[in-house]
Amino acid sequence: MNRRSFLAAASASPALAAASGAVASAKGEGRLKVLVPRMGAEELSDLQAAAPEVELVVCQGEDEAVARAGEAQGVYGLITPRVVKAGAGSLRWAQNPSAGVEHLMGIAELVDGPIVLTNMQRAYAPEIADQALAYLLAFTRDIPHFLQSNAERRWGSRRKGAVLDELAGKTMLIVGLGGIGSEIARRAYGFGVRVLATDPKVLERPLFVEELHRPDKFHELLPRADVVASAVPLTPASTRMIGAKEFGLMKPGVVLINVSRGKVVDTDALVAALDSGKVSAAGLDVTDPEPLPDGHPLWSRNVIITPHTAGQSPGGDRRRHEVFRENLRRFAAGQALLNVVDKKAGY
Repeated sequence: MNRRSFLAAASASPALAAASGAVASAKGEGRLKVLVPRMGAEELSDLQAAAPEVELVVCQGEDEAVARAGEAQGVYGLITPRVVKAGAGSLRWAQNPSAGVEHLMGIAELVDGPIVLTNMQRAYAPEIADQALAYLLAFTRDIPHFLQSNAERRWGSRRKGAVLDELAGKTMLIVGLGGIGSEIARRAYGFGVRVLATDPKVLERPLFVEELHRPDKFHELLPRADVVASAVPLTPASTRMIGAKEFGLMKPGVVLINVSRGKVVDTDALVAALDSGKVSAAGLDVTDPEPLPDGHPLWSRNVIITPHTAGQSPGGDRRRHEVFRENLRRFAAGQALLNVVDKKAGY
């Protein structure tokens, strides 16, 4: 995804217009100040060049941000209850450095107040989608078994009962066709996978998705899927939305992939589904609890667990910087911002 198409996609939020009034009002308050955490000199210089009329106030930590919040109109990172409360009379914009904002939904001054909250939706989508497909390929080609053979320095034969399978012709259900879900769908389609998806906001079906449904069709779609991939934000509605009932609706031997949030899946129900064979394998970049404790049952099942690292890549770091730089420019110009969060919906 090049910079032009990435920023164009990020601009497609229906909530952008609602944010423009608050941004424009902030512009009229004199020279804008935006609190930022410590960062490299080159990154800071690039941000300053994008919005030379904005004073970037570099804070060494939360205490300094609290002390300066009352004079600032924007904040990047450093979005804590103390900082938001201290800046409740002046802050107009808060840029979260990650896509998920569930940890911010308990800050009343942020959720109920006039502060426009933006996130990093789509910034980390390509690498997370790569990881989702990596789990799937690892399971269909039994890569964990052969890696163990490599570690033991022996020519490993195929495991008894293991089936080396192909992706073409399989059906994947993607729960949440946002930035990450769309990138998973795009990659799966390239492997010949039939893609079904649910999403409450995406209205137009992409060419690489065969069927797009509202979330109320989730249970109807589960029995059709060979692979279920979760890419939903964590909200009250999505908490443990994949539990014993949902596993019961899935076809035997389904593969589960979770690159969203650990609490979307009921962990005890997942362990039981793995033990029964209802779920043949699971690829998890997130768990509940997280970190997953030593000795937890998931460690000894047919599961690939990574420590919430799917969003890490140089490309993700670059896109995160580009979103903040563009939003900083727009904030200074009194224009609508990218990736505005619906604070009532929680994403």
